[in-house]
Order: sequence, then C-alpha cells, then structure tokens
Amino acid sequence: MIKAIFFDIDGTLVSFKTHEISRNTLDTLAMLQRKGIRLFIASGRHLLIMDNLSGFPFDGYVCMNGSLIFDRGELIYCRPLDRDDAAAVADFAETNHIPCVAFMEKEIIMNCRNELTGRVFRMIRLPEPDLTPFSRHAGKPVCQYTIFVDQATEDRYLSPVLKHSVTARWHPEFTDIDPENISKAEGISRVISRYGIRREEVMAIGDGGNDVEMLEYAGIGVAMGNATPDVRKHADFVTSTVDEDGIVAAVRHFGLL
Repeated sequence: MIKAIFFDIDGTLVSFKTHEISRNTLDTLAMLQRKGIRLFIASGRHLLIMDNLSGFPFDGYVCMNGSLIFDRGELIYCRPLDRDDAAAVADFAETNHIPCVAFMEKEIIMNCRNELTGRVFRMIRLPEPDLTPFSRHAGKPVCQYTIFVDQATEDRYLSPVLKHSVTARWHPEFTDIDPENISKAEGISRVISRYGIRREEVMAIGDGGNDVEMLEYAGIGVAMGNATPDVRKHADFVTSTVDEDGIVAAVRHFGLL
C-alpha cells in the first residue's frame, strides 16, 4: 500500500511549455491527499524558487537534491558543501567568468550571467538571482552550486577538484554540485522515517538524471514519458508525458484512485 508519493517538479509536475501544474493533476493531488496519502516534493530546486506549484499544500520538501529538507514547514536537515570544494568551484567560476549560482540556506546569489543563463531562467520562468561576487561570501556555507558548464568541461575541470562533492545533471548545459552522500533518495529516507513509512510504501515520480536514485529507492519508481532512456531504464513503470498528465495516468495505473 502506497502511503507517500514524492514528486520531482520540472518536467514531472510542471510542464516546460505552460510552466504550471495542470488542473487535472492538481485535482488528482487533492484526491490523493483526501485518501490519506502524504505528498512531498523532491527537487533540485531551493524552496525559495519553488514558485510554480500553484499554492498546493504539499506535506514537505526535499530541496536541492536532498541537502535541505523541510517537513511541515520545519527545517529538519541542512548539509552544506565541503568548504574546500565550495572554494574551488567559486574560484573556477570567478576566474573563468563562468555563470554559477550559489544556494545558501536563506539566500541565492549568482556571480555573472550570459545569454545561456537568460534562456535557462526563462525556460523555468524565474528571475535570475542578484549578481554578487562570490568573494563577498567567502567562507559562508553553500548548500549547492548550479554551474553552467557542459559535461566535457565538468569532467575536465571540476571532477578532479571535487573531493567531497558530487554532480547531478538534469540539463545538458548546466549541472548541480551537491555534498557527497546526499541524494533525493537519502532525503526521502529522512522524511519517511519521521512518519514510520517504509520505502516499500513509497512511490517516486521523476524525469531527470537526478531522479534515478529515488526511482530505484522507492517501492514504485515511475519515470515520465518525457524522461530520457537512461532514466526510464531505472523505473518500474513509464507513464505518459508531463503534458499528457502522466502523473494522473500513473496513480490510476497503480490503483491509487
């Protein structure tokens, strides 16, 4: 019996075309809650930029791939990046004038911007963060970076200097940098332990590379129809796309409604 469902946001709950949750999906979420199923977000986003959820009252939020977790409005977990790793990323971005967003517990800053960052932030319909030299925040804990580099640049310049951090890419033109040993799956584990829910009683739904671990962790892992083949192969079920109300199709397929 499924007692909790964890949803990715972009490409899963929220369409890249409409930038919102469909009315059919919102109605389905409400029906699930009325049945007593707890609903949570599991996203690469910071809570401060989850502005596209139509005000729906989710039970909690696994943010930034698991480095910040909120349960019923309470911060229950915060894991910043290793200080040396964070300094290395900041130095690389500043020296090479590469756009990079730093996510701290209560604020978000960005060192520079270009055409790519403008396109990406328009895609997710968010204003670009304030421009602030990272040197002004040197030594301040950073929970996550999003740096605008392709896979080749990541492999050549970032991977060798990240000793206690991992990358999670859900777009070919940028990657998230997170503390090691955190993931959406680990975040889900921390949340459900508070409710006495077993992983076999969890459904997770996502579409990106940073969703793979939670799809494998959950009792039922569902990939959206718009997910890449690499993500789909880790799912128990592949539903229709976000623009075809894939979440609605998935919960009905498994008899939750």
